Amino acid sequence: MQRTIRHLALAALLSCLGSGALAQASNVQIYGLVDMYVARSQMSGTPTTTVANSGGMTTSFWGLGGTENLGGGTSAVFAIEGFLRADTGEAGRTPGEAQFTRAAYAGLNGHLGQVKIGRLPAPLFQLSGNMNPFGFSTRFSPLMTQMWIAGYGVAIMGDSGWNNALHYTSPTFGGGFSVVGQVNLGERAGTSSGNNTSAVLRYQSEPLMLAIAAQEVKNGLNQSAAAPSQRTWFAGGSYDFKVAKVFATYDHSKTALTGRRTRMLHAGVSVPHGAGKWMLGWARANERTQVRAPYHRDTISAGYDYNLSLRTDVYAMAVYDKISTTTSGTTLATGIRHKF
Repeated sequence: MQRTIRHLALAALLSCLGSGALAQASNVQIYGLVDMYVARSQMSGTPTTTVANSGGMTTSFWGLGGTENLGGGTSAVFAIEGFLRADTGEAGRTPGEAQFTRAAYAGLNGHLGQVKIGRLPAPLFQLSGNMNPFGFSTRFSPLMTQMWIAGYGVAIMGDSGWNNALHYTSPTFGGGFSVVGQVNLGERAGTSSGNNTSAVLRYQSEPLMLAIAAQEVKNGLNQSAAAPSQRTWFAGGSYDFKVAKVFATYDHSKTALTGRRTRMLHAGVSVPHGAGKWMLGWARANERTQVRAPYHRDTISAGYDYNLSLRTDVYAMAVYDKISTTTSGTTLATGIRHKF
């Protein structure tokens, strides 16, 4: 009898342990997105090419992430996310890029906000992606291309994500305000002069969103001894009229030693129609440097994004690009995006 009880107790304990393991595993998810498009592509001053490329509306990626409830309203979070090029099956946005460049972090969520440590998206990149009708499209959004992409002038120094970063997001306060702060440690012995810093103050209360941001980059992409740092100021807003959502932003960046100053205006609108939406956007960057005469660049995009389901959409885009000192370029593209 006692042996039978011991066996039953052991079976019950193993069952509980197994259930707990399954419960924890259920909080871990594999997710991602594959985006492919074909295009006749041409930027201002460049030849025309025909391409089948990855990442039209969103850069293709995959990730593994999860949470654990620690009790008392606190949870642990983690994620590891890597970009991929679906057109070639290669990892990363470019050859040789680290496996989990999109994000790799651990952190805590609680009543006092969210803290993360690791490889993290840059707050200014996140904000600019939320402040235009094309979202995070670094192929078709005039704002995103001119701010972040080399072919369009890459106005902002530093990548869309920062290594060795410490991040804080506050809870919402004052009826819709929140604060984001992030520091990237340059990890230079004996000094903090190589650290990146960013801060965002945001107000959101349907249908209005307003935000201001400041960023200083001292290490990372496009930083060098000849261009040791850059400061950027950004302000923008959006208003959802239901029949249309309008966007407007302004940003100003100044790069040390080079004398480079970029001022950018952007405006856009998205209009719901059927199972999708029409999108229209314009950005103008005015550029001054010590090495060439002042010039400006206008990029205009228009397109339609149609939802086939909650996870799959198709899109068609047209982009006009013109630098004031050279010939214009036009891109026509169509693609499909699937989330999993």
